[in-house]
Amino acid sequence: MSALTILIADDHPLFRAAVLRASQDAQPQAQRVEAASAATLERALQAHPDPDLVLLDLTMPGAHGFSELLHSRGEHPQVPVLMISSNEHPRVIRRARQFGATGFAPNSAPAEVVARAVADVLDGGRWFPR
Repeated sequence: MSALTILIADDHPLFRAAVLRASQDAQPQAQRVEAASAATLERALQAHPDPDLVLLDLTMPGAHGFSELLHSRGEHPQVPVLMISSNEHPRVIRRARQFGATGFAPNSAPAEVVARAVADVLDGGRWFPR
């Protein structure tokens, strides 16, 4: 069985490192690929067209609103996308779900919560804040 591949797309290096660490807690053996913009995410998806999970920041260079979620879901509908954002407004979370996100983890969530969200989504579940 091959190792899982997790794409982490966030433009903030410190937060990307924190998400990387949380994903390591959830799935230590997984290969991780990082992207810091919409363009680098799209290149990463071309190089790794069947990742097991995409962790996607809502706002990063080259993205407009939910454009990267819509693009990822359109091009790779089988790949679960866990949105991560500092915008925790219920409307944003609802829209992420409507546009096909498999989950939504707020930036304010502790690392353990993000790790749990990653694990749940990798296990085939959905994860949204209550």
